[in-house]
Amino acid sequence: MSDGGGESLWCVVPAAQRRDGSWIDDTLVTRTAEAASAADREPGGGGLGPSAARAPDAGRFPRQRVELFRGPGAAEAVDVAFRRRGWTDGLPVVPPTTARVADLVAVSGRNPQEVVGELAPLGGLATVERVAANAVMAGCGPEQFGYVLAAVSAVCDPAFNLAGVQTTDENVAPLVVISAPAAARERAELNAGFGVLGPGWRGNATIGRAVRFALNNLGGGWPGVVAFAGAGQPGRYTLVVPEDDETCPWPPLRVELGHGVDDAVVVVGRAESAVNVTGGVAEVVSAMGSAASAFTALHGGSAAVLLAPHTARELAGRGLSRRDVTERLCTEARIPAAVWRRFWVAGAVKGAAALAAVADSDGGGDGTGDGVPVLADPDRLLVVVAGGTIPIPQHVWFPGWGFPPAHVVRVVAPG
Repeated sequence: MSDGGGESLWCVVPAAQRRDGSWIDDTLVTRTAEAASAADREPGGGGLGPSAARAPDAGRFPRQRVELFRGPGAAEAVDVAFRRRGWTDGLPVVPPTTARVADLVAVSGRNPQEVVGELAPLGGLATVERVAANAVMAGCGPEQFGYVLAAVSAVCDPAFNLAGVQTTDENVAPLVVISAPAAARERAELNAGFGVLGPGWRGNATIGRAVRFALNNLGGGWPGVVAFAGAGQPGRYTLVVPEDDETCPWPPLRVELGHGVDDAVVVVGRAESAVNVTGGVAEVVSAMGSAASAFTALHGGSAAVLLAPHTARELAGRGLSRRDVTERLCTEARIPAAVWRRFWVAGAVKGAAALAAVADSDGGGDGTGDGVPVLADPDRLLVVVAGGTIPIPQHVWFPGWGFPPAHVVRVVAPG
């Protein structure tokens, strides 16, 4: 038997079963047909609709743990079959052969059938083996797998509200922040410096991609079928931010969160976008106080800022801690009351109650007061130091989504 392009590939099926043994793909097939029927009823309809066209072979796979692909071009056959079944992100995947999956499971030290959690909204069981199959497909090796397991565990936490994330019409994606010692980051091929958001590094690219595969194949988050994000976003391919201990002037994020300096942790939040900001704190505040933050302010959610090392060092040199910076950003980032009243969310979502709250915030509704805070609680803002060390600082504002506030922390098991 060959394990990489030979005549026979035994692949672990990456789709999920529920606790009763049923497969979530059966539900997805039904909902895809319903979506196609609805598309036919739309003006100008008559086609299959994007969901059915994306996965014309949805549900057509052997209902067993392992599937055999045999013959010349077996690896290409895996890629084509998985794509037509709706199991990929459109890019080529690595065949999740039994040997590759076993390598990842072995480094975890866990039973392959151990359940990491149930993935909403369809309740697929994220077993260690099925998570490993999706991680292999995404391009992960053993060095990245511990981070994937930790992140999948985090999104299964009720505090993350995965059902909301998967089904909302907002363009939200999991944001995976990693704080780990330099040696651990090097082993996992994680880049925290120039080009931190990619492309170019295996760890950054594949860890987030594996989480997305888990959301799709174990939780059922198919676009237009279960997930109704209007536009999606590039962060739905992968959105991973390792912090740079070497350029961060403060104690590592993991230490400030109460963990050991030798630990590796992931912090998983929710991001509606990644907004580039050039300049200093004033410019970050300005971006935070924009329309991009409407849903963060609306729901009192959580969010994150990638702070450039140059600015972080300047602030630390003035005696400011990470917490001081976080509090300043939360104090100064506000949406003016007069601007808030014109936002769609104020009238269409919250209506009169939201307008009354704004009136209270500006001392009577004349637009001269402080307006609406983007984040009233500094505990809901994660400040991460990463990126290039250039003196023209490039920051990133990650506006949050929904409720409850979510920064779910997991320690990465050594492996």
